Amino acid sequence: MAWQPPLANIITLGVHDLTRERGFYQQLGWPIVLDSDDFIVFELRGALLALFPLNQLAPDAHTQAAPSSPGIRTSVIISVEQAAQVDELAAHARAAGATLTKEPTDAEFFEGRDAYFADPEGNYWEIAWSEGSNPVVAAARRAAGQPA
Repeated sequence: MAWQPPLANIITLGVHDLTRERGFYQQLGWPIVLDSDDFIVFELRGALLALFPLNQLAPDAHTQAAPSSPGIRTSVIISVEQAAQVDELAAHARAAGATLTKEPTDAEFFEGRDAYFADPEGNYWEIAWSEGSNPVVAAARRAAGQPA
């Protein structure tokens, strides 16, 4: 069998307050596909978001949780199909309790529009729109099984 890139479409966030984080993502309207006492999974288009208590995630990975610190270390990009959807999703995230760290604007590092928000525990999400000719957008669509 020929080598293929791995399927990497589940994002797990280690969280301190599972109940608060569950509520935040439910407020965004993301559907839950699994909800147990210590593991919650939301279905997104082309990916899943899992929430796992940090005090269980670190031992599961045979490591220690990183110390809490303000600022960004990683972000997950949410691709939207129209520029106006950046503004719409940013407003929706703010209403759900997110902190907008970058208001919707013309993107600085690519041609398009973007915004950033942090969930209640400081996990960062970028909302981004760019023309389909952008190679990253085209690859993300292919990965989600959508036409590029």
